[in-house]
Amino acid sequence: MKKLPEYNVLLPDWQGPETQFDDIGEALRPMLNGTITRVAPEDKKQPVHEGASTCDSLLAVHPHAIEIGAPMGTGEVIGNGNTFIAFSLGMMGIGIAAFWVAWGASNFWLPLLVGIVMFGMGFLFCSFALRMSHLAPRDIPVGFNRKTREVSICVLGRLRFWRFWERVGIDRVVTTSWDELQARSYKIIQLTGEAARDTHVLRLLWGERQNPRKLEGIALIGYLGWYEDAALWRLWEHIRRYMEEGGPAIQPGESLRTSGAGKLPELPAEVIAEAGGPALSAQEVARLAGVEA
Repeated sequence: MKKLPEYNVLLPDWQGPETQFDDIGEALRPMLNGTITRVAPEDKKQPVHEGASTCDSLLAVHPHAIEIGAPMGTGEVIGNGNTFIAFSLGMMGIGIAAFWVAWGASNFWLPLLVGIVMFGMGFLFCSFALRMSHLAPRDIPVGFNRKTREVSICVLGRLRFWRFWERVGIDRVVTTSWDELQARSYKIIQLTGEAARDTHVLRLLWGERQNPRKLEGIALIGYLGWYEDAALWRLWEHIRRYMEEGGPAIQPGESLRTSGAGKLPELPAEVIAEAGGPALSAQEVARLAGVEA
């Protein structure tokens, strides 16, 4: 039986550990959880998939660059956040009930202590989930500039669990060379509310300029691929064709990603200037895709 076009990956399954980077710091190692499933060739002129698609991951189109989103912007984070918020509100409700019991009990210390712990932990969990899913930036853009052949990666700031008053935002933007950027798909185990499932992610890795074999950073793009990584490589093929072959910024009939909550963070002014200026309007992008706005 012939495989459907979206599954026609031109990369073999990867057998073995990471070979490109032999120096991975302890701070980055936890971000490489899971096992490598496929590795993009270092020669970016080689195709990785028979087809190309933005896979609902295109955030913006500039005259010389495109912005690709991360799994955070798919809307799944919001759903998971709402689940944790509901769970946290339940904990706070138990804490309030314990306060009520302590009010009329002769030995009120135990229910009072239970109430303080349950309400406090519920509040912190609720704050963390709310800030992560609803008050964080809508997405984490990665800009691919085919004129300068550079890639600009937005790095999300650290969200501290205990500091419930802090909001998370884009901490900095890292710029690296397109030619040195490496792409890998990984299989990880994702825990859902009911079970565990195999999930695939597309990670970008880059090394230090002075020592390319020392891993400097990691970024996620696209979305979470349930049970397979084939469509993720369609996204990488779209990016590869755009950067290497003058391919279209958006494929015919496709559209910009609009899911997520909050505002889309802006790239620094100098990055936007190098991209040829501000992003095109949604109507202009729709015309590029051959879709009536």
